[in-house]
Amino acid sequence: MTRRHYPPMMTFHAPECPALAGLLDQFESLPVDQARENYPNHHFDVCAALDITPYVVVESAVPEHLYDPSGTRPDDAVRSLCQKCFGTHGEDAGREVINVRAKRGSGPGKGLVIPGE
Repeated sequence: MTRRHYPPMMTFHAPECPALAGLLDQFESLPVDQARENYPNHHFDVCAALDITPYVVVESAVPEHLYDPSGTRPDDAVRSLCQKCFGTHGEDAGREVINVRAKRGSGPGKGLVIPGE
């Protein structure tokens, strides 16, 4: 099985959403099916949930933050989903990626895998 990174949760809006008035050029607009494929962790804003629209405007659902593992890991995910954004924080520029390697030594920590060491 190939494991992958999950993108952060996104909010899908209808193009005519009043909350985005004058801001549409700052957000990505995609066909609904492509948006669902690109952002499996999404939810629909009330504006998009009430109206059938062929395109949605994609907005980040959470502000920038550090990776906070939740312990929930889909079978195809590289690691646990973040508690805040339900993504894995990988592959995007500026995202925190944790490198894990075995640490050799003696004592109680022998054989432990320590993130970032």
